[in-house]
Amino acid sequence: MQCDKCRSGAVFFQAGSGRHLCSRHLVMDIETRAKRAIRSHRWMRPGDHIAVLLTGDRQSAALLHFFHTLTADRRDIRLSAVVYETAGAGEDRHPGARQVAESIGIPCIEIPSAGRIASAADDTVTRVAIAITLDDVAQTMTGRFLLGDADRLLNPSPEQWSGIPAICPFITIPSEEIDLYWESAGRSTGLPYLLPARDTLPQDIADLLKEYSCNHPGTRYALLHLAEQLSGGMAAGTVMPGVTGEEAPKINGRFRRSGRPNS
Repeated sequence: MQCDKCRSGAVFFQAGSGRHLCSRHLVMDIETRAKRAIRSHRWMRPGDHIAVLLTGDRQSAALLHFFHTLTADRRDIRLSAVVYETAGAGEDRHPGARQVAESIGIPCIEIPSAGRIASAADDTVTRVAIAITLDDVAQTMTGRFLLGDADRLLNPSPEQWSGIPAICPFITIPSEEIDLYWESAGRSTGLPYLLPARDTLPQDIADLLKEYSCNHPGTRYALLHLAEQLSGGMAAGTVMPGVTGEEAPKINGRFRRSGRPNS
């Protein structure tokens, strides 16, 4: 199959747009949508120090790669990485996370939890970037409907991480596309696709949405639109459970299984 943009070999069929895309045009399309999300939510401005949260999977690594590409020629934006560490254990949740930051040349910092004193460098962080995808928003919205969690639908928790505003440029992009974006970067392939799941309910919801979306490609986007309406324009707020440093594994509203994503 040929790419609908350049007639090169296609690597992905984008059900939402009905287009076949080669690797180069898929990357361009993903970055365009992520940039659009940043502009529409005003998630970046001159003087920002953005810390990308690395949770050990490909999606968070892809987000760091995206910001590295986006800010490479900008001297008015500072970029760092925050590697999630298991509370009290003092160990990386996944050893590949820190290696990803080091391979790109991005310094790793620590954002302290409430009550701890930040270093001079860490205290300058103005935004934390989190790899929440379209699938995360859709699955969280569906889960809260199924569980009757109306209060969290209508009154989502603040979109913060340790008291710092959170930004989520990937909220309009399916997980499967993010994985291909990471692969196109040609970096380490040793990272898992998704974090381990804690229980079966999130996977059941993911499977339900995957099956339904095969015949109705616009389903996840409709759920994102609903999330934006209910949360006053910030869909990530419907996904993030009022996280603190200790709750970082729950950052996407669920614990996820290893293996290929359910897009």
